[in-house]
Amino acid sequence: MKCQSLSFLALLGLAAARNGDLVDPVKGSPVTKVVNLLSDLQKKIQNDGKAESQIYNKYACWCETTTARKAAAITEAENDLRSLGQQILKLKGKTATLTAEIKELDEKLAADKEQQEEATSIRQKRNGKYQAMAAETKQAIAAMETAIEVLREGSSLLQTDSAVRATSAVQSFLDKIPSEAPLDIEHMSLLSNFAANGAETNFAPQSATIQGILQDMYTTFATNLEEATMTEAKQNKNYEKLTATMQMEAIDMNTIKARSADEKAEAESDLADATATYDTTTDQMKSDIKFFDETRDVCDNKHKEWTLREKMREQELAGVEKAMEFLSSDEARDLFAKSIQPGVGFLQIKEDDSQAATFKAYGMLKAMATKSKSLRLASLAVRVRTTKAGHFDKVIKAIDTMIGTLNDEGAADRAKRNQCKEQYQNIAQTVGDLDWKLKNNEATIDKIDETISLRSKEKQETIDQINETNDFIKKISDDRKAANEEFIENKKLDKAAVELLNKAKDALSAFYKKQGIKMIQADPAFAVSEDQAPDASFSGKGSRKGQSKNIVELMDYIIEDLEDEIKNAVKDEAKEQAEFEEQLKTANTLVDDLTSKQKNLEDQIAKKKGDKTDEQKDMGENTKDRDSELDYKAKITPDCDWILKNFEGRATARDAEMSGLVSAKEFLAGKTSLLQVETPVKSNVENKLASINFLGLQ
Repeated sequence: MKCQSLSFLALLGLAAARNGDLVDPVKGSPVTKVVNLLSDLQKKIQNDGKAESQIYNKYACWCETTTARKAAAITEAENDLRSLGQQILKLKGKTATLTAEIKELDEKLAADKEQQEEATSIRQKRNGKYQAMAAETKQAIAAMETAIEVLREGSSLLQTDSAVRATSAVQSFLDKIPSEAPLDIEHMSLLSNFAANGAETNFAPQSATIQGILQDMYTTFATNLEEATMTEAKQNKNYEKLTATMQMEAIDMNTIKARSADEKAEAESDLADATATYDTTTDQMKSDIKFFDETRDVCDNKHKEWTLREKMREQELAGVEKAMEFLSSDEARDLFAKSIQPGVGFLQIKEDDSQAATFKAYGMLKAMATKSKSLRLASLAVRVRTTKAGHFDKVIKAIDTMIGTLNDEGAADRAKRNQCKEQYQNIAQTVGDLDWKLKNNEATIDKIDETISLRSKEKQETIDQINETNDFIKKISDDRKAANEEFIENKKLDKAAVELLNKAKDALSAFYKKQGIKMIQADPAFAVSEDQAPDASFSGKGSRKGQSKNIVELMDYIIEDLEDEIKNAVKDEAKEQAEFEEQLKTANTLVDDLTSKQKNLEDQIAKKKGDKTDEQKDMGENTKDRDSELDYKAKITPDCDWILKNFEGRATARDAEMSGLVSAKEFLAGKTSLLQVETPVKSNVENKLASINFLGLQ
């Protein structure tokens, strides 16, 4: 650029020469035109300075704005990375803590399950032992009843058959005595001796003794069985209470575990998102840092280039001014007037630049029916009152049936009550769990919405950065294209100028060659030796060769300067092209990183929207399940509330009915019979122990 104006001067001047428009020595010498051209050149250099100053100021403003924007983006990225780093550490700590809690809960659940299995195993062994003892004791009691009956029937008949039957019955009892029953050795010896020798001895005295022993043992066995049954019921109740407690603990731990698992999954998902965002932000920051550094370097280079260009322009202006001063002096004017001959003219061109008895039985039944308001007891009392004496088998059978019915009703009430309690408990637990899930659903949806909003904002910011970078790429590409076109045009003009200057020089020298005058083109300061005598030749046909030689030297200087300008312009073009390619590469890399970040953010937003849809679906299902549980509770509430409210009253009424039935049965059976009424032993913890009643012997 530094000598472009001179190129234009030479081109136009030479164009004039080729057209034969030689300078008229009378109208003005070539020196005058050179002075005018130097003046135009001075204005051209000053105008170029102003135009280039505007270009540089615009470029410097871009440098300042871009580096400030990238510096702010880098600072923001560093703050985001610091925040994301703290979030990642917090989420990792939370995940580790939840993992440890879940592991601890698994260990407690395993220990709880092991304790339940151990308690169940012990309970099964004890119950098995009790069942075996109860079965043996009942068989022994039944054998004693038979033996006592046989002894009672045969006590007044000293017959051999009766004695044999009695000893056989006693032996049968001895065979069925439980292995662990507490026995009196003396009594066992008498029983064994009677069983072995009773039929061969005086039967009657022994029979009364044996009956007494058996009756005592009967009472003892019955008492022991009752105590064992009570103990078994108590142990069973304790076992059920223990297992119920352990099961509730397990349910609570499983609930906590499920919540911890949900929190862990959420924390892991958030950790993955935060990590991905951290990586993306890191990549973007690196790209921004690289872009910032390269832009700063390019801007620094451009500043140096501008400073150098200003300095060169100042020097150039100084040179032009000095040349004008020299050429405009009176002495130079006189000298050129004498020495310069017409032959070459100079012109100038311009250039340009974007989730009991009958009555007693009747009276008792009537009183109990009135007390308990039982239609069954009332109807049974009427039946007892209308039944002939001695024909109570059917009535007793009906009493037994009614006792069974009462037992069945009690069991049904207990089952219904327990079922209602269990259902109420399950419903309350399920609704509570669903309430927690719904609350968690709402919190999760709010969090997802917040994340989507944040990611959408980041996405828009990323798109804006992509657009800014693409605008920058377009700008530098357009600037590079324009600069390259300008370079090509200037190079073309400079080459054409050199060619024309050479032709002009040849044309100027043609005359002297034709005249045989040698033109020495050397630096005046070294052309003549000190020992050489001054030129003292007189004027003649070569008298203007000095002036011609200076013109040729000026042309050589211009040619050399143009050739240097071409070489420097080629180097500057290569350097600017390399800087442009590096800037373009960095900008394209930044666009790729930002595009990758945009894609990652879009994937995260899509994933979060999918998570929100799944969470809303889960929330709908939890709401539906909760409504279903509440609807079911409303459906069972009338029956359950009634049984829970009337359970104790019904149980008391049944106990009264049961007591009346047992007493009526005893009165109807008479005191000449030994009768046992046994009600089934209830397996439920709240059942009463079945009583076994024995009538007195006469």
